[in-house]
Amino acid sequence: MKIQKNTLKSFKKIIPLILFLFFILILITTTKNTIGSPNDASRIATIKNLVEEKTLNINKTNYGPYDIIKREGNFYSSKPPILSVAGSGIYYLIYNFLNLKLPDHNQPTEPNTAYYLITLFLVGIPYLLLLFYFYKTLKMFKINEFHKMLLTSGLGLGTLYLSYSGTLNNHIPAGSFLFISFYYLLKTKFNAQNKNNKIYIALSGFFASLSAVIDLPTGLTFLVLFFFYYYLTNQGKNLSYYVLAAVPLILIHLFLNIQITGDVLPAQFHQDYYKFENSYWLKTEGIDSYNDPRLLYSFNILIGSHGLLFYNPLLILALYGIFKAIRDRSQFKKEAVITMIGFSIIFLYYTLKVRSYGGSSYGFRWFITITPLIYFYTILLFTNEKYIRLRNFFLPLFILSLLITFTGLLAPWTATSIILENGENLIRINSSFFVNFFRFFIFK
Repeated sequence: MKIQKNTLKSFKKIIPLILFLFFILILITTTKNTIGSPNDASRIATIKNLVEEKTLNINKTNYGPYDIIKREGNFYSSKPPILSVAGSGIYYLIYNFLNLKLPDHNQPTEPNTAYYLITLFLVGIPYLLLLFYFYKTLKMFKINEFHKMLLTSGLGLGTLYLSYSGTLNNHIPAGSFLFISFYYLLKTKFNAQNKNNKIYIALSGFFASLSAVIDLPTGLTFLVLFFFYYYLTNQGKNLSYYVLAAVPLILIHLFLNIQITGDVLPAQFHQDYYKFENSYWLKTEGIDSYNDPRLLYSFNILIGSHGLLFYNPLLILALYGIFKAIRDRSQFKKEAVITMIGFSIIFLYYTLKVRSYGGSSYGFRWFITITPLIYFYTILLFTNEKYIRLRNFFLPLFILSLLITFTGLLAPWTATSIILENGENLIRINSSFFVNFFRFFIFK
């Protein structure tokens, strides 16, 4: 009997390892080896030029008239520079020691091993770090091992994190680092008298700033909100550790940004920089190129054609968890309030300031960064027996999510609408899910 119990315990210990090996296998086999869009092309151009030309401008590797700006005769990526600078460190090693080279400007869609490796490191490692820290978060709760595996799989496979895990983008790294910052925030909450709290607060500040310099709207929002959280809680006396840990990356970002735009403001605040000869934006009414009424646009990014809940059905349970945490005044009420304030700010920003649905991409990609933070509240439904009926919805929603996220994984940079012929009539369907679904499963 003892032998059987020991065997069972040993097996339980290796289950998480098996799960993480499974995620590693997914990344190795699904990471793309070609540039998929102007979005990642813009970053790759910066990475290539930093290593090969020792400059931030992309004059010698301009993959197209999208996601770039022109200032004082030089072309630059319109993307925040930190992620590209990190990518240049990886490229420096594989360029100099493995003799691998990123594609030239006239071969952007050729299969390329350097692109594959850069993406695997810049996106794949943060993806795995998120799942590792999420699993560590689950250990703070009394949840059985099966539910831990189910919840971790839900985050890694049942959200748009899976869809974008194989292509170069800023959303996955920024979202992963934001959640890691939140993890250390929770550590200070559960260990209020712990002498290590100063370290936890500093780590929270560092990872929040790392998220901020990679995804400015979402990361900066929560960098400030977490500051106020610490200020208003018992950890306010150690607030300086949060600030000091956050400042270095912010300063580096500002320095790099000045080299690109000439000031501390990001490219998006310099609309005139986008309007150069042959620029895409000269042919449109600016970056806000969609004319959907604001109410329809808001509906579409929450529920409809690009909806957060349509593409991440498991977040329905998470939002209910947030609602219950606030209404029932649970121990996570403050965190839930902070999360909803942050989400509301980001939602208003993308509704009032930028209305382009994230360009040619699967779902509303700009919400990916906040997805792990929202998903966290799904955990609360597994810590109280009175929510057992709601738990029964997890598996069906997970299965539905797998269909949606896998369809996105096939082509994350995709068209946002498809036109079908119905006799003499043409039917336009505005949904990147149906674009991919028809493309890969119906008209393949």
